[in-house]
Amino acid sequence: MTDSERSIIVNLLTRLLARREHGRSELVRKCQQRELDMTLVHRVLDEFAEQGLQSDARFAESFVRQRYNNGYGERRIEAELRQKQVEDAYIRQAFSELEGDWFEAARVVYRRKYANPIQDQKDRFKRLRFMQYRGFTQEQTRYAMEDAENE
Repeated sequence: MTDSERSIIVNLLTRLLARREHGRSELVRKCQQRELDMTLVHRVLDEFAEQGLQSDARFAESFVRQRYNNGYGERRIEAELRQKQVEDAYIRQAFSELEGDWFEAARVVYRRKYANPIQDQKDRFKRLRFMQYRGFTQEQTRYAMEDAENE
């Protein structure tokens, strides 16, 4: 290990974390793409975590808030965090700290996408698939669709 390798890794991680929160696995992947010494990368990431510069808990919280604000449901957000290898405890914590109403979020997304009433069964299934793709539960989707129909 040379000081120049270490400084390259520290500078890269600092630049990435200055832009936005990153999960540890995401940072590892970006370092692998640059073919850096992975032993050293893990050592530096451990130091960053100890100093509070990198935190998967903070990343999960930020990610959940951002995706919620962009109109995605619990299921989709949770799947994306698992794909990013965030621990379940951090995912649960991030969801519990979010002060949001998933039913209202589903209603807003549905109304933004669909201004017209449902035309036929094919249209209904298309809308259901869209809401499912966005990560909303059946109950949340039903609430949003019924709210739009009752208007």
